[in-house]
Amino acid sequence: MDLGRLKKISDYIWELPATGSMRVPGRLFAAQDLVEKMDDKVREQMTNVAALPGIQGASMAMPDAH
Repeated sequence: MDLGRLKKISDYIWELPATGSMRVPGRLFAAQDLVEKMDDKVREQMTNVAALPGIQGASMAMPDAH
């Protein structure tokens, strides 16, 4: 996954800012080397979940996201 759209919050927390139809930001919990190896579909899934009605806080993806 391209790190360009992600904001590094800490060594293991990355944020995808809310854009477009996203109601909340996305949060990804993983080390940088794992994030770089993840498929771009993970970002797409975080974006889709963040656009769901009723979501609160953030959409979240764990290190095993695929």
